[in-house]
Amino acid sequence: MKKKLLVLCLSLSLFVAFDGVAQDTKGSKEKAKKEMKEADASAKTAAKAETKAAKDATKDTKAAAKEAKADAGAPTDAAKQAAVNDRMAAARAAKAAKKAANGSTAAATTTTDKAEKKTDNAGLKDDKVSKSKSSAGTMKEEKATPADYKAPVDPSQKGPNGEKVMTGPRGGKYYINKNGNKTYLSAIKG
Repeated sequence: MKKKLLVLCLSLSLFVAFDGVAQDTKGSKEKAKKEMKEADASAKTAAKAETKAAKDATKDTKAAAKEAKADAGAPTDAAKQAAVNDRMAAARAAKAAKKAANGSTAAATTTTDKAEKKTDNAGLKDDKVSKSKSSAGTMKEEKATPADYKAPVDPSQKGPNGEKVMTGPRGGKYYINKNGNKTYLSAIKG
């Protein structure tokens, strides 16, 4: 019995020992993976920092170049603006001088202009009436009446159900059917 107990204890101790070793190796693998992930993450952040620094440097150089270009072009822009301002001032002065020269007669002309416009408007009304009444060399203008738009009715003919027969613009005979559509009569009756 002592032998059995001894074998049992020995086998239990071996199971416990193997199980403990297995846990240690598993933990070391996880630690190694974790360290690899941390190393990759730190490498990525370092790469991002380097690219950001490079972009900032290019922005700074572009800004410096732009400022240098603006400084070089500033005198010409100012000269152009001054020339434009001078031309505008001269144009305004000429316009003011012209207005001052016409200013004395402007008050008198505005009242006569208004009177002329009223007489012109009255003249237009008279022209419209005279055009419709005159026939010497010009066409007489007159409004169309609803009768002008109606087709002539042929009282000697009737449709199949007693509808009025009308003559179309090219001489065709038709009647209006019950659906409200034109139905043409055939020229040949057989």
